[in-house]
Amino acid sequence: MVTFSYEQLLSKLESLDCTPDEAQLHLRHMHASIVMAIRVTRAVYGMSMGEAKKIVDRHPVWMAQSALGSEIQAKAIAAAGELLPL
Repeated sequence: MVTFSYEQLLSKLESLDCTPDEAQLHLRHMHASIVMAIRVTRAVYGMSMGEAKKIVDRHPVWMAQSALGSEIQAKAIAAAGELLPL
């Protein structure tokens, strides 16, 4: 599997005339991580980190990774709550 750098992903998306939603298909095809997809989407389309995260998290190609990340985050918050007194 070929791993593309941030710069390579950025360059590829900038060369394509596609929407942020279409870009997710290209990023997934190029084996970008979900975090890298957020970073590249933000940079290419000039949007905030929150906007880019919403696009990536809600896109069908990232659903499995997004759901897993949310599940892990919820467990980490619960574990921290048990360890840290209020």
